[in-house]
Amino acid sequence: MSILEPALAQKLIDKTARLFEYNINVMNDKGIIIASKDASRVGDFHEVAYNMLSGTLVSGVVKENQKFLGTKPGVNLFIDYKSKHVGVICVTGNPDTVQVFAEMIKTFMEAMLEYELQVEGERRRKDKTEQFLHYLLSEENIDVAVASTMANDLGITKDLLRTCVIIKYNADYSAKKIVQALTGIEDYSHQDIITVARNGEIIVFKSINLKFPEAIKEYKDTIEEYISKFIKKLPDEYDENEFSFFVGSLQNKINQYRGSYLHAQSLALQAKESDGIYFFNDHVLSYYRNLVTIKTYDNIFNVYDILFNEEDKKLITQAVEVLSRNNYNVVNSAKELYIHRNTLLFRLNKIKDVLNIDPIGNAADREFLNELAYYFSRK
Repeated sequence: MSILEPALAQKLIDKTARLFEYNINVMNDKGIIIASKDASRVGDFHEVAYNMLSGTLVSGVVKENQKFLGTKPGVNLFIDYKSKHVGVICVTGNPDTVQVFAEMIKTFMEAMLEYELQVEGERRRKDKTEQFLHYLLSEENIDVAVASTMANDLGITKDLLRTCVIIKYNADYSAKKIVQALTGIEDYSHQDIITVARNGEIIVFKSINLKFPEAIKEYKDTIEEYISKFIKKLPDEYDENEFSFFVGSLQNKINQYRGSYLHAQSLALQAKESDGIYFFNDHVLSYYRNLVTIKTYDNIFNVYDILFNEEDKKLITQAVEVLSRNNYNVVNSAKELYIHRNTLLFRLNKIKDVLNIDPIGNAADREFLNELAYYFSRK
C-alpha cells in the first residue's frame, strides 16, 4: 500500500490550496493524479511524474512548447518521505513564475506528510480504549455502526447514561498514578471509560449506575461521591487543591458522548478558580453567551451604552453579577459587595428609574438586566 494515500494527499492539497492561486496536483508512485485543486484531473495519468519516478526523466520542469500526456506546463518536484520518493507534486503555470512556490509547497507538503503519518501511527498504536475515545471525540459526525462495533469489542454498553469528567492537576503529578486511583475505588466500573489526553488531562466518561429518573436527579451527588473517594486513593503527597474537575452534560447515546466532552472542555476554559468541581448544568447560560459574538450583543444593547457613563456601567455590572449569584437577594448581595443594603437599593432604584424596569419583581426585567450587565462587562 502506498504511503501517499488519496485521502491524505487531498487533505494536504486542501490545506495548501487556499494559500496559492495556482493549481496543485499530487501524483502517486504510479504517476496517477490522486489529489488536485482541480477535481476534474483526479485519476488522470501524468507522464512527467511517471517518468520522474521511474528514473527516465531528470527534470520536472515543463515548458509551454513541451507536450507530455496528462501534463500541463509547470514545475514538478519529488515528494520525499524518509529519503524515498513517494510521489510527485506539480504546480501548474509558467515555470519561471511558479518555481519558488513549488519548492515552498513541496517543503510544506513533506512536513505535513510526516506529521500526518506520525499522527496516524500514534493513533494506530493506541490501545482499543484509546482508539475508541479518539474516534468518539475527534469525529464530528461519527458512524454509529463503527462506534458500536468498537464498544462491543471492549464490552462497553454503548447507550448507558454517562457524563464526561475532565480532570486537570498539577503537572508534576503522575498521570499513571491518577488513573490507578480512579480505577482503584469501589465506585469504579468497567463501564467507565478513562484515557489520558495528549496535554496530560485525564478524560473520564463516568457511567451513572442508577435507574434513569434517579440518575438524572442524583448524578451530581454520585459524581461528588466518586471524586471524594478518588481523592482518598491518591498518594499522600498529592494535594487535592491541585485538582479541578469539569463535568459535562449527561448523555445516553454513543453518538452524543462527544457533546458531553465538548461541554466539559468549554467549562474548563471558563473556570476562574484552579480547583474544585464544576458542573456544566450550572453554567449553561455562560456556555450560550460564549457562543454569541459581542457584535450580536452590540446590535441589541448599543443604545444603552450611550445612556450610561463608564462609572455607572461599572457599578451596574458589579451589582448585577453579585445579585445574580445571590438570586437577587438584596441583603446577601449587599453583604458580598460590602455596602449597606440601602446603598444597593439606591443603585437598583436608579436603574429602575432610567430603564423603567423592575428586576426584583419581574423575571423578564431581571433577564434583560443580566444580559445588559454582561454586555457592559464585555465592552
